[in-house]
Amino acid sequence: MKRVCLFIILVLLTSAGTAFSLEKGALLYHSSQGDTLYGRTDALVLPCSPIDAFYGALTSGHAGLYIGGGEIIHAIRDGVVEAPSENFLTREDLEKGCLYIGAKLPVNYGDPVVWPPERKDQIIVIAREQLGKDYDFTFHRQKGNGSGDFTCVGLVEYVYEEVGYDVTPGGYYATGAGGKTYAQTYNCAETLFQDWTGINSFTEKVEFSRVQHPLTTVLKIPLGREYEGERYIFFPYSQYRQPSTVAVPTDIPVSGGASGSGGGGSCFIATVSPDRITSVSLLIVLFSLVGFLAGVYRSRRSGNGP
Repeated sequence: MKRVCLFIILVLLTSAGTAFSLEKGALLYHSSQGDTLYGRTDALVLPCSPIDAFYGALTSGHAGLYIGGGEIIHAIRDGVVEAPSENFLTREDLEKGCLYIGAKLPVNYGDPVVWPPERKDQIIVIAREQLGKDYDFTFHRQKGNGSGDFTCVGLVEYVYEEVGYDVTPGGYYATGAGGKTYAQTYNCAETLFQDWTGINSFTEKVEFSRVQHPLTTVLKIPLGREYEGERYIFFPYSQYRQPSTVAVPTDIPVSGGASGSGGGGSCFIATVSPDRITSVSLLIVLFSLVGFLAGVYRSRRSGNGP
């Protein structure tokens, strides 16, 4: 009898040792390669070419949602997927220098009046309803909003909005108080190897930051959500900074998963699959050629050409 009791105690202790205390609904974040993260420094630099972005030059970072039981839901190049939490940061991500930033929960998440169990359960229900939806490769929506396309941070924001909680206030930031701006000079195939300067921004208070990129401005390829004639992107670090959430300890495995198994990578263009990036590249070459020929034509019409 004593042996049976001892065995039961050991089983209970072992089970308690493997239980996770991180609450479902936690928001998870990690940086991009080289531990870079758009908005964390004053240099708001974006890659000129989407090909560079595909190979990790875009420093967006990544966001995901912990749903309990050692599982996460996040938006990656394959769309919205559910995966083991260790796939939030894959081995490939770690080799590139991506680092885990931390987990956050709403400030009043421990208040059972504000956050009863059924409201927390609804977060998971809504997140699972998005499984299989597409990744927003052009960032035209980012938060679904009828299109069914999500970015990583847009998915997390959308799920919380659906249960009546705004992690990040809605809005668009271009310049002035509440954020910062940075003048970036681009010079690549997309600018026909001519210097072109755009003003990028990062918002600290609302969702969307204005970006001025040659893909949109020079080649007229829509990139970002359109608002009053400008293009905007919702970056993970804007959400991470919000006082509506507080940092909490992480006691779940968040790294070391295999690539291609629902794993992370950076949130944005860096997660585009090779077949999609090839299509984008062909379009860029086509638009570049058209732009070049149009320039030659205008030059000859004005009498300045050869």
